[in-house]
Amino acid sequence: MTLLANVLNIETTIDLGLDIGTANTLMSIKDKGIVVNEPTMVAVESDSGKLIAIGHEALNMHQKMHPGIQTILPVNQGIISDYEPALKLVRELLHTIRPRVLFGIHRLVTSIPLGITEVGKRAFLDMADRLGAKETFLVTEPIAAAIGAGLNPVESVAKMIVNLGAGSSQIAVVSLGGIVSGESLAVSGNQINNAIIRYLRENNNLAISDYAAEQIKLKLATCFGEIDHDCRLTVKGFNLLSGFPETQEIRSVTIREIITTLLQEVVMAIKKSIEVLADKPDVAVDILERGIYLTGGGALLNGIDRKIQAETGLAVTICNEPETAVSKGLCTILENFETFRPVLIVNRKQK
Repeated sequence: MTLLANVLNIETTIDLGLDIGTANTLMSIKDKGIVVNEPTMVAVESDSGKLIAIGHEALNMHQKMHPGIQTILPVNQGIISDYEPALKLVRELLHTIRPRVLFGIHRLVTSIPLGITEVGKRAFLDMADRLGAKETFLVTEPIAAAIGAGLNPVESVAKMIVNLGAGSSQIAVVSLGGIVSGESLAVSGNQINNAIIRYLRENNNLAISDYAAEQIKLKLATCFGEIDHDCRLTVKGFNLLSGFPETQEIRSVTIREIITTLLQEVVMAIKKSIEVLADKPDVAVDILERGIYLTGGGALLNGIDRKIQAETGLAVTICNEPETAVSKGLCTILENFETFRPVLIVNRKQK
């Protein structure tokens, strides 16, 4: 630290973990844990593009703004699809934690989706450069999620991670710091929400918000077993026939029917990732003995663990606080950097 930093008890730099997700952006700092968790959304003036709001404030404006304002979701399926708004979002979020930081970011570790292209990686690396990070490393989301769940992907014992995110579902068997087999699916929390919105519009003539769809999913969705009693939830929306707002009761049986097909795609992908291990019997035995670990917000769906277990015959564990597993993993990497260095993708510029 500089003399001024010592006197003021201010840190000169931070080691930052950055998880830019489709739905939420999380930041974690070494030895401090998660310090930011905001929606990945910005609101701008339609004509000038001037930034108006980010995160929760932008989300509150979403679907309520006038033509002079637009909201942007700059990340799609975990990939930066609108670079400048994404950069503005991250910079503004950094400002909320950087008053105590004099000289910026020393080491930055950011998560990337499985199967991302080199062009996609470059967007993350360029962003890190523009944020002023002195050292930048990438790590795939399933590996970060495994670390956040308390597992060690560097060990020779194989683990299967199923990360059910808002933008994609990623299935990976990890061992010795790498991915033995894996697949990224478009099936996601957002896709389930969109299916609910589409069904109610087409069958109930009811238009609902993204937020309402999320609440329906979390409160009514049941993925496995008999539904003991048909739960109902009162939902507010806009009747497309009458042209007026109204409330309707939505049944859990209906939601079960909507999400079944989508969840079956996840189950089939899990089976496929196991089947390709035919030439690696020791890895398959590890999976048999330890089962499957679920992370991501989709792990909170009622009965998802029992459905996967019934379909695969493998034990399924929902990790603690699954929706923040990736960000917790990034923080753990920063705190045990040499241990987890083998799982990191190094920015070629700094080699």
